[in-house]
Amino acid sequence: MASSLFFLICWFACILICYYVIRPISNGFIRFVLTFFSCAFLSYITCQNLPQFHAVTILTVAVCWLMSMRLIAMTLFSRKTSLTFRSFLLKILWIYFPLVPKEKATNQWPIIFSIILIIVKLLVNHWIYRWSIVCELGVNYARIFMFYLSIMTISYIFDTEMIVVRIFTRDKYTLESFTNFPIFSLSLQEFWGRRYNRIVHTVLKESVFEPIRVEFSSSTVGALATFIISGLLHVHVCLVAFDDSLSSFPTFIFFFLHGIACCLETTVKIKFPEHIRWIITQTFLLITSPLMLRPFIEKGSPFLMLNPPPLISAEWIPKLSVPDFCP
Repeated sequence: MASSLFFLICWFACILICYYVIRPISNGFIRFVLTFFSCAFLSYITCQNLPQFHAVTILTVAVCWLMSMRLIAMTLFSRKTSLTFRSFLLKILWIYFPLVPKEKATNQWPIIFSIILIIVKLLVNHWIYRWSIVCELGVNYARIFMFYLSIMTISYIFDTEMIVVRIFTRDKYTLESFTNFPIFSLSLQEFWGRRYNRIVHTVLKESVFEPIRVEFSSSTVGALATFIISGLLHVHVCLVAFDDSLSSFPTFIFFFLHGIACCLETTVKIKFPEHIRWIITQTFLLITSPLMLRPFIEKGSPFLMLNPPPLISAEWIPKLSVPDFCP
């Protein structure tokens, strides 16, 4: 607890320094160097001695990267805009509490429908978890699909928070959705840009893609840079959360391949029927996913056992029957 408070104080001090000391510096290169090394040093010490195979470790690494990207982008590119410290700070804190006006939000259903969807996601997520832990772990496409479905349905946690915010604000505000039915994606651009992990996408778009696109006048360069940064983030997760250097390169290649594929989708103007586009997109995701998901589901990984979903032990929640075979 004491170390967590220390790191929070250090990050807040870094935000203060970036706004009041580094941001006013006229030389952009000096601003970048000072901000980059401050964030890199803080991220390094924050991610030391974290428990391996724990979801909190993955979350900590991701938050360090997201805060660093926000700080670097805002310190570098916000000098010409009138930005108060309050606005500067809230932009950083949005990562923790992604509040958005209801009319600007995507994937917003009537509250009663959202509650039904939460119940369905919870039951399916618990069912997949209980099925997974009784089977021997291994990397195959059936297990990959189960893990993918588990990630999609764990969003019932975020959906519950979203409903609470909507009720307390009388439906004027909500939270940015975690996912928007990625299984319906008709292209990789749609998957990464509009349907999967919306919070991380927003930070990457505003802090990496847009500044680089404007600087180089090229969406292709901006997109590739975004996927490269995302790949490096996940490599850091492999090293810190799994102590797995062997999976680092395949993980990076996964995001690099997806970056190239998204750029090809933009440049190659071939129109396919929607069902063909869906098949191509989902097949590419399934074929390339072992590059990134291996540390989570390979034989001997304790990740699932150490990270049960919330309410998994609650007796009052119905339990779906687990099949007597393993995928």
